[in-house]
Amino acid sequence: MPPDEEHSDAQTAAVTSESATATPDTEMTPEARTISRRRLIGVDVLIAITTLLLIVGMFSVFANRLLFNPDNWSRTSTQLLQNADIRSATANYVVDQLYANVNVAGLIKQGLPTQFQGLAGPAAGALRNAAVQGTELALSRPRVQNLWAQANRAADQTFINVVNGGKGVVRTNNGAVTLNLGAILEDVAARLGLPSGLTSKLPPNIATLTVFKSDQLKTVQNGGKAVKGLALWLTILCPVLYALAIFLAKGHRRRTLMTVGFSGIFAGVLVFFGRNILQTQITNSLTNDASLRPAIRATIGISTHLLSEVASGVVFIGVLLVIAAWFAGPARLARFGREAIAPFLRDHVGATYAIVLGLLALLFIWDPIPATGTPAGIITFIVLGLVGTELLRMQTAREFPEARPGAATQAIRTRGAAVRRSAPNSSVPASTAEELKQLAELRDNGSLTAEEYQAAKEQLLHG
Repeated sequence: MPPDEEHSDAQTAAVTSESATATPDTEMTPEARTISRRRLIGVDVLIAITTLLLIVGMFSVFANRLLFNPDNWSRTSTQLLQNADIRSATANYVVDQLYANVNVAGLIKQGLPTQFQGLAGPAAGALRNAAVQGTELALSRPRVQNLWAQANRAADQTFINVVNGGKGVVRTNNGAVTLNLGAILEDVAARLGLPSGLTSKLPPNIATLTVFKSDQLKTVQNGGKAVKGLALWLTILCPVLYALAIFLAKGHRRRTLMTVGFSGIFAGVLVFFGRNILQTQITNSLTNDASLRPAIRATIGISTHLLSEVASGVVFIGVLLVIAAWFAGPARLARFGREAIAPFLRDHVGATYAIVLGLLALLFIWDPIPATGTPAGIITFIVLGLVGTELLRMQTAREFPEARPGAATQAIRTRGAAVRRSAPNSSVPASTAEELKQLAELRDNGSLTAEEYQAAKEQLLHG
């Protein structure tokens, strides 16, 4: 063979040997250099802007789910009444309004014999505490809570009709959207032994709460449409922008996917933190009465519970993205995992997708976040799960084309046995020849690279 050809073959062999022994980090280096620093900065800026939009989107989705879903509004309102602090404050308010607007002593006097009518005043005062307790008990009853839920559902449906452009209901209520509490007050009065028709004796602003008036109609319609629009478009825009950032980060996509995951976690945690601050700050700003603060804080907490559900969903998805990016990376444990499942992914395609769909079904049954219980969310998770599975199959086929079932497990066992054999024996020190033999075995079974073997050998021989 001519010298030039020998030299060429030697170079080819050297390159082949170097490629075969390259670590995952060195394999990714050429790809990582394909993205310019300017583009990488642009990708980071895009992710930052999208994360800000995501935070706004979470509040918009929360407002949309609370205000434009009568079921959610009714359920949240009922949860408010089921809270002991709120129920106590409500009972005191109802009784205060009753005594301020109705001559309770006169009503009692009408029912007493003439000789006892002078006791009507003291009896009315003594009845006050009993009335608070009776009202609180009444508000805890399913019947009253059901009336409360129906009234709130009707008011929210009216609000939705108004935002959507309907005006008929507003006209029939004298240009205002109201919450009718008459049936609830009548039930409470009956439980307290007061005469029927009590609601008609109360001022209109007590028996019927005004949600908003006709002169606020345009503002409410504009605000409602803005909330609905933001909830819809930001739900679409944020995933699209994150996907665009990953697409632009060629050569850096795995790390960009991890950055997107951490950004979602950060946004969700920030919303959790902001919700706690709002509970404290709004409570302190609304009242100086310490006795009312628990009720106000509970009201804010229950009203914003849907916000925490939205934030928890974003955090959940962020965690999944981080785990997926890590598993596709160069970490030793992740690489062992990919090598272990590579034969199954290659030889049992149908079973692979069946397992993925089974795991997704368990996720939907568990329903940890609101998105896993909606048709749109279920479809999205299924698509992402199937696409991610296919990408994983492609990666493992490229990395481990010759992998055989059980090879990775056997390698781990061999490595563990080698480590145990190489452990120092305090009673009988190993000779240099034995240690060199153990190092050679670790190199031969792949536990040590050539560079690691050479460095350990030099340290052993030369101290």
